[in-house]
Amino acid sequence: MAVDTATRSTALLGLGRLAGYNELLWTLFRREVRVRYKGSALGLVWSVIYPISMMLVYTLIFSVLWKSARNIPHYPLFVLTGLAVWGFFQVSVQLGSGSLVGNAELIKKIWFPRELIPTSTVLAQTISAGVMFAILIPISLVVEPHVARTLALAVPIFAALVCLALGFSLLLSVANVFFRDVEHLLGVIFLPWFFLTPILYSLEQLPAAASHRWAIELLRYGNPVTPYVEGMRSVVLYGLVPGASLLAYIFVVGPALAIAGLRVLQHYEDRLAVEL
Repeated sequence: MAVDTATRSTALLGLGRLAGYNELLWTLFRREVRVRYKGSALGLVWSVIYPISMMLVYTLIFSVLWKSARNIPHYPLFVLTGLAVWGFFQVSVQLGSGSLVGNAELIKKIWFPRELIPTSTVLAQTISAGVMFAILIPISLVVEPHVARTLALAVPIFAALVCLALGFSLLLSVANVFFRDVEHLLGVIFLPWFFLTPILYSLEQLPAAASHRWAIELLRYGNPVTPYVEGMRSVVLYGLVPGASLLAYIFVVGPALAIAGLRVLQHYEDRLAVEL
């Protein structure tokens, strides 16, 4: 594959330079999907079975046995919405962070915009997330019909979530090329990160929420996933438009992180093949 080096040298930083690589992005996307479900009899069904099984377990423990979630309406849907957001984010970042190292041979053989690799990895995860929401939304409409008035907001919120996951994937994929411990570190971080994200509980209903507002705000805005979990719940489960501060966070932080990730990867892209 021939590359116009003049075009490359004058290309603007950002997604604009990817315009001529749509076919390659589509090829990488299809490969990611095939590899993930290759040899699997159930395919995409597995992406639904796991979160639903976790929802049933958490509902049994926290809502039925422990009764700590009795004040949260529609608790199974509450948990499932959180798991849908978190599951997409975690898998995207975990796979995206190792995507450059995993495609080392391709990177060393030919030049193309390196951001295509993490981008295709993240986009491939939108399929399983889409299946989850395709199940969740109709159930939510049956349980709470008034959510129909806010469902349209789920699309831009999810798009901003994709940007957030892409930003983390781009940054961490570059870091992983130079420091191979990044993938292992993520495996350690994601477990406590999961429990610090309000997937199984509501921040406002924590016993000490009233007396420790600073801690609640830190958990809400210090954890980049929390606003997306709460925003998605608002529009999909409760039929409410998120507050202005939450919306500002959702639509500023995700895209800003994606742009930062692109800039960092493009800055180091000439060194990637050498390091790999």
